[in-house]
Amino acid sequence: MRLKSLQIEPLGDTGWESPLLTFGERTTMLFAPNGSGKTPVIRGLASALGFQNKFRTDILEKCKAVVLIAESEGKPLTIRRVLGATNNEFYATIDFDGEETEHHSEGSFSIALFKLLGLKPPRLVSNKGEEAQPYISTLLPVFYLIQGYGYSAAYKSPNAFIEDQFAEMVRFSFGLNPKHSYEVKKNLIEEKAALEAQTRKIVGAQRVLEYQSRGVDDSDSHQAALRRMADDLTAQIDALRTSVDAKGTASSALTEMLRQKDVQIRAKQLELFDLKNRVAGIETIRAEIDGEVKTLGLNEEARRVFTSFQEICRVPNCGLFLGSTESYGKNLLYLKDQIKDLERNSMRAEVRAEQLQERLEELRAERKTLADNLDSPSASEVDQLVTAVQAMTKQLVDVQSNLGRIAALKTEKSKLFDLERERDRIQDRIDGLTNTGRADNDFKMLRMTLRELTVKWMRTLVTQNVSTNVDIDLNLRFTFGGEAIETIGSGGTSSTTIRLVLAIHAALFEAYLSNKSRPFRFLILDTPKQEELHTADLAQYLTELEKMCEANDAQLVFSSTEYDHPTGQNDKRWLPAYKGPDKPMYLGKHGDLLAVEEPPPPADKTQP
Repeated sequence: MRLKSLQIEPLGDTGWESPLLTFGERTTMLFAPNGSGKTPVIRGLASALGFQNKFRTDILEKCKAVVLIAESEGKPLTIRRVLGATNNEFYATIDFDGEETEHHSEGSFSIALFKLLGLKPPRLVSNKGEEAQPYISTLLPVFYLIQGYGYSAAYKSPNAFIEDQFAEMVRFSFGLNPKHSYEVKKNLIEEKAALEAQTRKIVGAQRVLEYQSRGVDDSDSHQAALRRMADDLTAQIDALRTSVDAKGTASSALTEMLRQKDVQIRAKQLELFDLKNRVAGIETIRAEIDGEVKTLGLNEEARRVFTSFQEICRVPNCGLFLGSTESYGKNLLYLKDQIKDLERNSMRAEVRAEQLQERLEELRAERKTLADNLDSPSASEVDQLVTAVQAMTKQLVDVQSNLGRIAALKTEKSKLFDLERERDRIQDRIDGLTNTGRADNDFKMLRMTLRELTVKWMRTLVTQNVSTNVDIDLNLRFTFGGEAIETIGSGGTSSTTIRLVLAIHAALFEAYLSNKSRPFRFLILDTPKQEELHTADLAQYLTELEKMCEANDAQLVFSSTEYDHPTGQNDKRWLPAYKGPDKPMYLGKHGDLLAVEEPPPPADKTQP
């Protein structure tokens, strides 16, 4: 985007206007004493670009609109910004290549201008965590130093509502990914919600698994033993059905089942005995821990008594027993956690003991039925056969039930594994979103370039008493030997602060111009306090800026009060052209227009 001309329209017959001000191919210089109206012209240019109005009441009452003619990618661009009765009003039209649009808000205007310049504004995060979009007023301060507060920091915007706004605007202007993308934040919120939901599913699955795994041995060896038992029982039942000697076979089968019942009863009795011993041991340990808790309580009471004696602690909160107080709290918390663990283990053991007791009663009842049938002299051959088949069938059903529980348990384990694997994937996505910008190599390279260029421009401006050990963090905060600009300049606009700000913006502009496809090809400097800069230093700075602009097809717009910078053949010097009360003015009535001729360029540009 190249600037062609600027003109301010009057409001009524007695309003103030400007002549058609044509921009230079390289440099446009405004040179006049204070009070001549340089700043309203510069602010008129910024206003036409969509910047927020900062005009005094007399300008709003006398001027109607600002018309900026520019060029973007070889196509004509005309912007007309109506000033309005207050600085809060916004109305502008954009005519780009013959197509005109109207805009009643800065947001609408900014989107349209960004679009025709080929820029896609990112969805950013505001200081309140909400969605925000960049405006011209947030981006232009990278290329526009406003008189006064613009020279007090590396970046100053009239509306700082975006999180890490300076870094975000530099990233936007350089075509880099945002640091705080609202889309990324939105995705991060969604992924964290998904992680929380997945965690709840896992907790539920763990409870189901814990419930189903009580009393179940799902080892491969036990599962294989159950399968062999099922096959053996099936074979025995078939043998009973086909046996010629039914009574002998049934008696033999009943005898074997009695033996197995005895083995099962002994195993359950041993397991129940161990559980009861475990519960008793837990109660003993709990009693010991309760004793330790009481001892801790007595120690704490003793400490309080000691602290009440003035001979020991003469000052309130003397801190003499601070270590013991902290130790008391930690130990008490540790012991209470131990008690909770013991209570949970005791409860599980008691539940398991009840289950074993019920199973023992069932096994004893089954054994009694088998023994009565086997020993009864009145039991017929058919009765024994039926009893044997029934007992084996029940045992087979129990084995198959255990196999079914093991299969269900393995299914639940598989579900839990899948849930945990999905949780890991969600966590990986969260880590990826959280790490956005940490491995941003392009931004890292830009910071390295800006370090080198800032030091270069500091030397051009002869910046003294400041370290050239420049560091730029991820938020684009510049420090010099560990000192921030605000610290160096004590928050004001001292000579050192102005030099550093000028050096930083020249470095940014030089790095920006390295890519010829980037649209903003101008730097606007609105009258720094020249009494705090040596003329020779300012002259050298402007000369180097002009060389950079000429080499990169860029423009420099600069206003000056004291230093009359020499201009070249294709440069433009804007001088006040209207009669004023005591000196010529940049704005005035049409009838007060003076015949002002631009002086020819000086023969020697080496001398300021």
